[in-house]
Amino acid sequence: MKRRDFIHNFSHALAASTMMPHLSYLDASKKYSLLENTVEPGKILIVLRFDGGNDGLNMITPMDQYANLNKVRPHVIIPEKKLIQLGKNDLAFHPEFKDMKILFDEKRMKIIQNVGYASPDLSHFRSSDIWQSASDFNEFVSSGWLGRLAEHEHPNFPTAYPNNKFPDPLAIELGYSNSLLLTGKTTFPGFIAGDPQNINEILNEFDTNYPSTYAGDKLNYIQTIAKQSNLYSTVVKKAYLKGNHSVKFPDTELGGQFYQMSRLIRGGLNTRVYHAILGGFDTHDSQVLQDDHTQGNHAKLLKTVNDGIIALMKCLDETGDSDRIMLVTFSEFGRRIVSRSTNGTDHGTAFPMMIFGNNLNANVLGKNPKIDPKITWEDNLEAEFDFRQIYASVIEQWLGGNDATLKNVLTKSYTQVGLTKAYADDDMDGILDRDDKCLNTPIGAMVDTNGCEVFSLAPDAISVIASSTSCIGQKNGAITISTSNKNFDYTLSIGETSAGVLTKANNYTQKIENLAVGTYSITIRVEGKPSYERKYEVKISEPQALNAVTSVDSVTASLNLNLKGAETYFINLNGISTETDNSKINLPLQKGLNTLRITTTKECQGAYNQEIFLSEETNIFPNPTPGPAKIFIPGNDFVVDISIHSMHGTSAMQTRHNIPMNRLVDVDLSDLSAGMYLVKMSGNTVRTTCKLIKY
Repeated sequence: MKRRDFIHNFSHALAASTMMPHLSYLDASKKYSLLENTVEPGKILIVLRFDGGNDGLNMITPMDQYANLNKVRPHVIIPEKKLIQLGKNDLAFHPEFKDMKILFDEKRMKIIQNVGYASPDLSHFRSSDIWQSASDFNEFVSSGWLGRLAEHEHPNFPTAYPNNKFPDPLAIELGYSNSLLLTGKTTFPGFIAGDPQNINEILNEFDTNYPSTYAGDKLNYIQTIAKQSNLYSTVVKKAYLKGNHSVKFPDTELGGQFYQMSRLIRGGLNTRVYHAILGGFDTHDSQVLQDDHTQGNHAKLLKTVNDGIIALMKCLDETGDSDRIMLVTFSEFGRRIVSRSTNGTDHGTAFPMMIFGNNLNANVLGKNPKIDPKITWEDNLEAEFDFRQIYASVIEQWLGGNDATLKNVLTKSYTQVGLTKAYADDDMDGILDRDDKCLNTPIGAMVDTNGCEVFSLAPDAISVIASSTSCIGQKNGAITISTSNKNFDYTLSIGETSAGVLTKANNYTQKIENLAVGTYSITIRVEGKPSYERKYEVKISEPQALNAVTSVDSVTASLNLNLKGAETYFINLNGISTETDNSKINLPLQKGLNTLRITTTKECQGAYNQEIFLSEETNIFPNPTPGPAKIFIPGNDFVVDISIHSMHGTSAMQTRHNIPMNRLVDVDLSDLSAGMYLVKMSGNTVRTTCKLIKY
């Protein structure tokens, strides 16, 4: 290692030691299930970060959404005929992913669609921290999930490391600086191996006995780190030189990292975690060439990924080491759905993760994202999976962690997904294939603990309602039963008594009538499914009293009714009967007296009776008058009674008049003293009172 690199990396360890307390020693009695040792070959996790935000829609295109994608991202969309069709889930690879198609067909590649997190942050730095720390969007965590994992299993690192059980580094960063991903809460478990071939020991004996003081403790910590660096440098360089091979790796940044990694693995280094980075994915502009969307910056990056991964797999295939690896890719976010006119894309949200290895449950996980052709620049893909579900699955299914590990590393519980063959669930029934005795149950079917289908109906497939109440002492209640699932025939019973069927003949609806007040147990059975039945408890209650609210509209000569208490109402207005199930109804009125009666199907609800008089509108003039006045009385009445009273209630005049053809009736107040009088008119169609002033 070059001196400037050591000083750079050493400064991080020194800074940590001044802020963090010393770690406790390892409990020798504890049995570790993951990262158990670095003496023997074991499972290896490789994490590859696409720095900058990868465009998942162009990398793995949902072909069932291609037409809409073509509308909303015309500046970057790959021509359909150039895409590499996968034949599964309507997906296609970018043309530069030709070797990924080989791994996909060999079931050595898993695609997980729409991975992200709630309330995504579109800042490179913040979202990158969230993905590496496995924190929520509103949490600020200074450690990475793999760093915490290493610390959880090795709580006294670095004091007692390396040792006979752990002679090799726990994790290796293939670069010249430590990442947040492999930063622990109090230490940096990742060994930085920028150039394994040229790593040199730090020239110092590091055998000073420092006093037991605050400063002495820090100096002892620095000395420990330096000793560890010397020892790790020796084993890393030895493995690198021993792992020389002839497989050609691409001359790219990622190709170089994978070449170094392959030599370390083949050379016998038993490090369990490797971290590699490929930058350049922030493709706001020139993501594609304007005249050829299959070329451009993104195409170059995907070719780098394709060539690097296939070279690594070929190299490790030669020694069988590819059976031991799981390579997980991620980025800080995806890209926007809508493209830019600069032939690029802006920061987005969810994207597909890719996982590689020989022991994968290689089924595509997740649904194709739905693309609305009317979306705007602000719209983004919705996450179907939280990225920490993937981390939890890696920890338990590949690295051998348990619930305690997951709780310590991720702090919360996350539903896992089937990553490895041992955790495969091909028919997605919730029963792992290794325990599933019925491997081909239909998607969405209810199964038992053996994974075999158990017949079930959707919760809302059957409707059972009390469709009619009953009066006390009578049997006029009813229960209506129907089903929306018309694939079966059904038998019905009340208690132990048969009560009908649901078949095509009755349009899968049955009304059970003549029921008294009480609670009834309804059992529904499906023909051909003897072990299946559903039970319902239905209450037939006494109906509430009939309630009617009336209002008269004299302008339109109509009656407004607002009814409550029943499903069906019988209305008799002036001898004309109306049956309705509407709670609000409008009926015409006649001039004069109207008789109204409302009843229901049940006598116990009572009846509503009302008389309504709708008077003709009269007019008296002149008003005021010195004495003589005329009253205009419309309608068909022949006689009208007229009474005149003072404002004190004293009767001043009572007369009966025949109504002439011109409908004008003469009255004379000449004999009355001056003042205000009430003139009341009453006839078959007239019943009104008005004021008249005598002067």
